[in-house]
Amino acid sequence: MVIESFEPEYTGYEGRKEKIHQEFKKHNIDANLKTFYLDCDSYLDAEEKVRMYEFLDTVSIWNPELILVYDDQAAYSIMACKHHLIREIPVVFDGVNFPNWELLKQYPNITGFWDKPEYMKTVQLGETIFGPMYFNIWTDNTFLGRKTTKVFLDDAKNAGIERVNEKLFTIDRDGAYSFTLDSITTIKDKSRILKKPAKTKFRLIDARESTSSGLLWSLSGLARYTVFVQSKRDFASKRLGLFANGPTLSVVNEGFGLKEGILGGYLTSPETQICQSVNLATEILQGKKVEDIPIIPSPKEYLLDWTEIERWNISKSSIPGSFHIIKMPFYERYKLQIIIIGILTGIAIILIISYLIYLYLRENRNKQIAQENLKKGERFLSLALTGGKVYAFQFRDNMFSFDKEFYIDAGIEEKMLPTDEFKACVHPANLENFNNDVINARQGKIQKNISQIRCNFDGKGYQWWEFRYTYNLEEDIFNGLCLNIQQSKEAEQELINARQKAEESDKMKSAFLANMSHEIRTPLNAIVGFSNIIAEEEEVELSTEERKEFLGLINSNSELLLKLINDILDLSRIESGKMDFSFKSCNLTDLMKNIYHTHQVLMPAEVKLQIDIPEKPIVIETDALRLTQVITNFINNASKFTHEGYIRIGYTYDITEETVDIYVKDTGIGIPKEKQQAVFERFNKLDEFAQGTGLGLAICQVIIKRFGGEIRLQSEKGKGSCFTIALPL
Repeated sequence: MVIESFEPEYTGYEGRKEKIHQEFKKHNIDANLKTFYLDCDSYLDAEEKVRMYEFLDTVSIWNPELILVYDDQAAYSIMACKHHLIREIPVVFDGVNFPNWELLKQYPNITGFWDKPEYMKTVQLGETIFGPMYFNIWTDNTFLGRKTTKVFLDDAKNAGIERVNEKLFTIDRDGAYSFTLDSITTIKDKSRILKKPAKTKFRLIDARESTSSGLLWSLSGLARYTVFVQSKRDFASKRLGLFANGPTLSVVNEGFGLKEGILGGYLTSPETQICQSVNLATEILQGKKVEDIPIIPSPKEYLLDWTEIERWNISKSSIPGSFHIIKMPFYERYKLQIIIIGILTGIAIILIISYLIYLYLRENRNKQIAQENLKKGERFLSLALTGGKVYAFQFRDNMFSFDKEFYIDAGIEEKMLPTDEFKACVHPANLENFNNDVINARQGKIQKNISQIRCNFDGKGYQWWEFRYTYNLEEDIFNGLCLNIQQSKEAEQELINARQKAEESDKMKSAFLANMSHEIRTPLNAIVGFSNIIAEEEEVELSTEERKEFLGLINSNSELLLKLINDILDLSRIESGKMDFSFKSCNLTDLMKNIYHTHQVLMPAEVKLQIDIPEKPIVIETDALRLTQVITNFINNASKFTHEGYIRIGYTYDITEETVDIYVKDTGIGIPKEKQQAVFERFNKLDEFAQGTGLGLAICQVIIKRFGGEIRLQSEKGKGSCFTIALPL
């Protein structure tokens, strides 16, 4: 299964399925590929996850062996939708610029390649070609936009850059960034940006919320010596490269080489992504365990688009040989080699140079991987130190104050909270405990305490918080720590639910074994008893009629015992999902006629089997064998309890409501209202002396639920019953 993030019309997907298939062919795998396009720019986050979940429900029937996921949106949605299929099938992702590490920890069967944006490397590409320039970093204030800004500022900080937008910037331990205006003039001083800068300078351009004049000024070309850097591809940025009157670079490969105005960048090519993701998928299909495969960065290279090189009249001589140019004409790409071959006629020299370049690129790539692993270790260490989400607080003079990080994580404005405002956030059920703790502390009854209360700080719902504090009686001050324990509470509740479910399962198992013991013992007793009588025939004289009667009883009880075992096995296979269902188109009128002709000759003399079907037949998608099994069970039950009158089978359908009702109606003894629900329980029989296992209706109900329908029962004692199968069309 291949899951793509963008719309199916995205130019980058042309021929992509064939490339993936051919890459599998190289490993002698003839892959049956199905592609799903998430179309992420057309849906909000919640709709996107529902769309992914419903798709995974559909593909569960196909039962893929492995899922390939490309780009951030698809990788995030497939984990965030929490579908059970993702825990059962190996998943390999690629092209993910911002992995959600917290979600990845929950899925040991997901691995892949991390395509980290490299801003400074991309800026170095621009400096190599254009020299020092004003680099405008496209960004916005969305969740992903803030992440791209954070990555850029981290890269800038590591490169020794102190100012962006002519402002000093800082990044705290939690990753929050801020800007401070100093005495240097701001970017609005247009006279400064009419001259080529002595050294590279950076500006952040908000592609969504910039004022019209500011954005138009940046795109117009009046801001000379400007290069734009695209941080991500979405509906707001994928055409900016065409509108901007200056070269546009990118730190992500989406849109590169697709006539979207992207000159190039330090990127992983789409061909590399396909190759490495298929190679990894092949290893998994051949038996390698997913949990043994770490998530590693994708190899990158300096890439340029020849179309954009010509558009901006860039001299090829200004481009180093280590840069890879796509869409370059053959005579342009190999002009230098042709000249060298003509002058030196030294094929050997070319081979030596190529080999040296290969060694250089390999060593450079290994160095980059080592650097990425080092950065990854540093980030994990930083997350371990700050991931506890523990905040200090103080309560004095009826005012609450918290750490700055608390306000950021709680999603509220940074300010002191009066007591009344804080109480408004506390769940009414916990408010009395809060008041009592404050009163007891001030009266000197307690010196330190731990309180667990539910609070709704951001208006999005209550969450559990734990407050650990001490009280200073002399200064009337509460000092302490608070932490969000919502996940711990949820885990605790899940354990309670799991224990209750286990206890219920144990009770059901005991009841099942008791019923099984009773139901199996009855036919076994009859078989053993009558077998012993026949075996002792020399001591007990039996007539021919008695012997035939005893043999008939042994056979009937053997058939009953075999049916009981078969019913139990059927029920077990259906509930465990191991019973195969073959869904095909079925003419319902033909199916009902076949059932009618089969059972017509089996009816008791006083009972007539009737059929009622519409003039125009209907075709449904179903498992005809299992549907016949259910209808046959209804007819057999009806014949047991109908001594005279009729049994009528038939169906009706409603095209508007898209439903079909299949019914079996009789004039039998009927079922009392108080027993109608119980007839679908296992081992439940209306007449304990009637032949049967008591499992038939339970199996029928499980099958119909598997079809997505339901069974309805209408019955009145002494007047007959009607069992109806309601199915969606």
